[in-house]
Amino acid sequence: MNTQLTPPPDHDLRPAARNRQRDELIAIVDHESAEAAPRRRLVPLAAAAAVVAVTAGLAIGVPALRGDKAQRPAAGTGIGAATPLIELLTTAEKNKYAKACNHGAEASPDPAARVYTVIDGFKWVNPPAGTHALAWVVIKTEAKSLVKACGFDATGKQTEFSWGIKGETKMDVVDKTGAGNGTYTKSVARITIAIGTGPATEAVLRNGFFFAPMKYVDTLTRTAPSDPPTYTVRGYDATGKLVYASPKTFRELNAKLDGCFTNPEGTKVVFVGGGRKGTPPVSQCPRGVAWSW
Repeated sequence: MNTQLTPPPDHDLRPAARNRQRDELIAIVDHESAEAAPRRRLVPLAAAAAVVAVTAGLAIGVPALRGDKAQRPAAGTGIGAATPLIELLTTAEKNKYAKACNHGAEASPDPAARVYTVIDGFKWVNPPAGTHALAWVVIKTEAKSLVKACGFDATGKQTEFSWGIKGETKMDVVDKTGAGNGTYTKSVARITIAIGTGPATEAVLRNGFFFAPMKYVDTLTRTAPSDPPTYTVRGYDATGKLVYASPKTFRELNAKLDGCFTNPEGTKVVFVGGGRKGTPPVSQCPRGVAWSW
């Protein structure tokens, strides 16, 4: 499978689509994309409102991505013999994908949300059949130092999305937000992803985001508490030490999502999960980590 992509054309976004996309972003901020089954309402106490305010809508559908001659090849930056290969997009292609990634920001009341810098853009070389996102672009907006990574499938539909804000507190050093993507902190040098207990795929680590050519598997199907989560993720530091491992069962995953965490200094609770009322004392919550890219 050697997919070649043409950047999406310019087009207007209908009001109904904007409303749908806003709901999707709220779901992302609430970690609806986590593997928990059934769905659980997570309540971040900081950053969520700011992200929704500066991005009116992000997940978009665009016309089919048709063939175009592949540009400069580049090896993946993950560690391991099975690291997927990527091809960098041209400047023109990156600009087109970036505009699609930020489409809808013109509706934001914050003018800074409309100003962005293209950080990265690439597509997979010979990805496995069924890969959910074939091309990626990463942009940084002027609003809140928000960084967005958008993935597109072969039909031109935006299928994946990750985001980060410089200094934002994350629950763990690895935060998977999609089928094969998410964020990582600078202490992580390698990430692997597997579907269930299947063979692991090396992720490509770039600019605080990790990417792997993975299939999308329905993560909302009800399963037994003792079943393994849909995706198994592991993170390693530069010495090869395991520094992150995703929960082994849905029971463990749901218990974690129902928990809480503080800022990195341990002085303030910034996240409470499970729809609980009130804020627990900091002594009951582990410390989060800062995404400082």
